[in-house]
Amino acid sequence: MKRCHAMRKRPGRFWAVYLGAGLASLFLLVGCSEDDPAGPDPRSTAAELTEQGWTQFEQGDLAGALSSFDDAIEVYSSYGPAYVGQGWTYLAQGASNSDFESALSSYDTAISEGEEGAEILGGRAAANLALSGESSLDAAVTDAQSARVWDSNFIFEHRTSFNASDLFLIESFALAAQGYFPAALAAADSVETSGIQEASSATWVVDSQEFTSFAEAVLAHLMKVSEQESG
Repeated sequence: MKRCHAMRKRPGRFWAVYLGAGLASLFLLVGCSEDDPAGPDPRSTAAELTEQGWTQFEQGDLAGALSSFDDAIEVYSSYGPAYVGQGWTYLAQGASNSDFESALSSYDTAISEGEEGAEILGGRAAANLALSGESSLDAAVTDAQSARVWDSNFIFEHRTSFNASDLFLIESFALAAQGYFPAALAAADSVETSGIQEASSATWVVDSQEFTSFAEAVLAHLMKVSEQESG
């Protein structure tokens, strides 16, 4: 007996992926089929949705991107790349600690599903810095350093303004927030040399402005480099 399944109409490209290119026209006409009772490959569908999500992310449609990544995970819950996209979208939203915590959860799930690389570590470093608790700051330093070890010339494919320089700055801000100013300066100087020396107050100068402490000079240099990079 022929089995028919009511199908909700889906727009454009996703419709074709969901049904399979060879059967799309048939389903559009009659809404049922005797073939492939198991349906389309969920991993393939999740991959397509994830690609769609990254396109939306790059266009600045964060709500749409998150919806696509969520849909990919709903279709195939073990699809690691969708969790990576989900993490970056939560990070880009950055409206509250909840977003940063959700980003960390997504990155951790991606890793548990076998994903790895500077893209995940860099995003996780940024989320940890934003949360700013002591353990989070330690994790931000570790992740930023690990991301650079993984790829010293790292450039985030889907937002190319975020790169290895930002990893140094994440490390620097996290160290400064913990009061480790010499180490923070060393990380920032990897992006742009300051000339600041802890033992020489005459060097505590940033853009012709003199500072009364080494820490103030380091923070001023950090802010200057961060504004220039703004990744």
